[in-house]
Amino acid sequence: MAKFKKELSKAADGRLKTYSLAAMAAGVSALALVQPAEAQVVVTSTNIQLNPNGSVSIDLNNDGVTDFILADNFDGYDHGFYGSFVAIPVTGGKVMAGTHGSKGAYASALGIGAVIGPSAHFSSSAGRGEALIERSVGFVSASTANTVYGNWGNASNKYLGLKFLINGQTHYGWIAMNTNTVGTMSATIVAYAYEIQANKKITIGSTADATEVSPAPAAKTVASDRGPSLGMLALGADGLNMWRR
Repeated sequence: MAKFKKELSKAADGRLKTYSLAAMAAGVSALALVQPAEAQVVVTSTNIQLNPNGSVSIDLNNDGVTDFILADNFDGYDHGFYGSFVAIPVTGGKVMAGTHGSKGAYASALGIGAVIGPSAHFSSSAGRGEALIERSVGFVSASTANTVYGNWGNASNKYLGLKFLINGQTHYGWIAMNTNTVGTMSATIVAYAYEIQANKKITIGSTADATEVSPAPAAKTVASDRGPSLGMLALGADGLNMWRR
């Protein structure tokens, strides 16, 4: 009888230890569930100037692969001149765009609170795959005239909504810019961001789940060494001033 009690005590003690370990494991799992989630949006701060006849490569997730190119072209012929500021996807991406003009889709100028995700409208030029940010057309007569087409104008902290691919999966992001359309078109890229979870929307201005990276390790600007175009030369002193700017 004493031997039976001893064996029963050992068995009960073993079960108690097992239950204790299970309870501890459950407690650890429950604790892990309530831990704050890691930041899902990575924001890269930068300060890159984009001038006429220049381009900027943007690597949204800083993996050494260019995702978008912003290009600003300005040229002329006879007594006319024109500019084209475009966003060009490189890795199967697209730009949020709305109105379609004769030259293709115009990129939407987004503000704080805009949502970029699966339900957003993405578009591009059917032939070139790019989205127009702005374009301009001008001519020289008794007085110089220049007309700008687009949604951006002279703006601070406007956002370009984007989607792009990482390992074949769609991610959403944005590029923040200050734009200038006086004389010629130019821009300053001040930041860009992306959502690290595939197919998850991103809200512009939301910092609750954002991690900031600075400075930008992969973004770069390519300046053109072209001289003034024929259109600029036709403008005389005004055209040379535009080229110098």
